[in-house]
Amino acid sequence: MAKTPEREAILERIRAAGVVGAGGAGFPTHVKYDARVELVIANGAECEPLARSDQQAMAAQPAEVLRGLELAMAATGAAEGVIGLKAKYAEAIERLEELIRLKRLQDRIRLHRLENFYPAGDEFVLVREVTGRAIPEFGLPLAVGAVVSNVSTLIDVAAAVDRGEPVCHRSVTVAGAVAEPGTFRVPVGTPLELALRAAGGAIDRRARLIAGGPMMGVLTEPGAPVTKTTSILLALPERHPVIQRRLRDTARQLHLTRSACLKCMLCTEVCPRNLLGHRLFPDRLMRSLAAGVAEDLEAYTGAYLCSECGLCAVYGCVMNLDPCYVNRQMKARLAEASVPRPEPVERAERVFGPLRRVPTPRLIARLGLSEYDRPAPLRPFDADGLTRLRLPLKQHTGVPAVPEVVVGQEIAAGELVGEIPDGKLGARVHSAAAGTVIEVGPEHVTVELG
Repeated sequence: MAKTPEREAILERIRAAGVVGAGGAGFPTHVKYDARVELVIANGAECEPLARSDQQAMAAQPAEVLRGLELAMAATGAAEGVIGLKAKYAEAIERLEELIRLKRLQDRIRLHRLENFYPAGDEFVLVREVTGRAIPEFGLPLAVGAVVSNVSTLIDVAAAVDRGEPVCHRSVTVAGAVAEPGTFRVPVGTPLELALRAAGGAIDRRARLIAGGPMMGVLTEPGAPVTKTTSILLALPERHPVIQRRLRDTARQLHLTRSACLKCMLCTEVCPRNLLGHRLFPDRLMRSLAAGVAEDLEAYTGAYLCSECGLCAVYGCVMNLDPCYVNRQMKARLAEASVPRPEPVERAERVFGPLRRVPTPRLIARLGLSEYDRPAPLRPFDADGLTRLRLPLKQHTGVPAVPEVVVGQEIAAGELVGEIPDGKLGARVHSAAAGTVIEVGPEHVTVELG
């Protein structure tokens, strides 16, 4: 068993390796772990429909998950670690429980089995499920004595601390309208079209790509690179409702809101944050927009609380409107107008006991994705055709990394290409393979391999 380093050494090795939250936001892990808490929660819920990478990582690399969790606990001083995962992840549960017994960790680490619902992986929802406590609105898990870390992040933490390995690869599930869905360990910077090819390619020649799941993912192009936070690549026909929702015109969205909103409140009734007692009221915001008034300031500033999970649009609204989109636009407008986010406030939950849950199979059916709900087993990634890595300098929360290389420079596999600016929030960037730097810009570094 590897010896656990001192706290400062753990944080420094995580920083040096460029570890970020792999679950989506990409918050720099060395900053997140620089805290003192009672509990570290490993997020293995993976609630986006069709996503498979985290559940397969727990089954294939349970020792690394547990080691990363132990290191996170050592860094934060936490006495307890909890792995939150779906009860249906039978193989992962069996492998993790066996190792917990073998390592005699039962008094420090346990599993928390979750029902198969969306959005179980939302940080606020997961903390409520595991601890029974609600994070205050505009607050952080620290407010209830917890830190939450994605299981893939924990695997990166173990590699960084024990072996000095930087984050250069990401496990990506390729699903949807593809010939052979699969999960692949892909070098960061790889064009998405090569990940798509590894899954046999799209079965519809006009398919569009979404980086991320069908609920929170964004439209992207085949040439865009895999990043540290890319967990799922979804290919769907252009006319599919999941794609069409993302192609709606902004002006038409607002027009439909004014003309078609029934003021039924179903969007608010399914909102996970509202159920936690947070002042997020999609129905009130929609009513205000429909009426063209701004008196309900609480409804407008409440948009800052939106996690953009999409339930209000996909599962709540019977008129096919998109309150989530409206919240996203409102957040941007409030920020432009320098309207501040309200301060964290403790509030009573609207619903006591278990929160209302949207079953994932029902959500998949509502999304029109049942035919694509297929296994996506772990398979080797064929790097043939990979000639360049395009490395974004901002794959994380914070400011972009500063280039540490120049055009024409020969670099080795794992070499640093982007550094954190002094005194800023950020993460380092490394190259997964040896090659020659052919482009250096404010947003990307491009490496020609070989």
